[in-house]
Amino acid sequence: MMEQHQKVYKIASTLLQYPTEEWLRGIEDIKLELKEMDDSLTKMYLNSFLFYVESTPFDELCEKYVATFDYHGIVTLHLTYHVFKDSRKRGEALVKLRNVFNESQFETITEELPDYLPLILEFLSVANEDQMQQVLKLHYKSMEKLHDDLMREDSEYHFILKAINTVSEEKLKNVS
Repeated sequence: MMEQHQKVYKIASTLLQYPTEEWLRGIEDIKLELKEMDDSLTKMYLNSFLFYVESTPFDELCEKYVATFDYHGIVTLHLTYHVFKDSRKRGEALVKLRNVFNESQFETITEELPDYLPLILEFLSVANEDQMQQVLKLHYKSMEKLHDDLMREDSEYHFILKAINTVSEEKLKNVS
């Protein structure tokens, strides 16, 4: 059975995908998952984003996603880009992350680079404690920066990052 932080990572990974008709149909399942959650703060953040989804026309959801995250959007979901832009150090960070994925036998079925936030969240939803700590230590600051950038742009996507960062901060604090 999934722990609460794993559910949050899994839900956030889904919500950060480009909106499609199938994605929209999955919103009801996400709402059911959220009802069972104990963490009222995280639940509130995710429900705030779902309210935005349900009160926004589909075409507008798609346009806002592209304007926010695509190539020349406000921000990128590629976390190492925030820190390193296109420098050599970014390549090293990508290799490090790919190695963590490989060591865990995490199968990636995507063309995305390993620093793509929905992919990282998917990994965090199945990772063991050590692997999760390793990835969070590498990328938590980037996730905080992404949240701040989304807040500054008044993007509803900041609610998802706030939920992610709330559970991540808690996991990082609970390290012995």
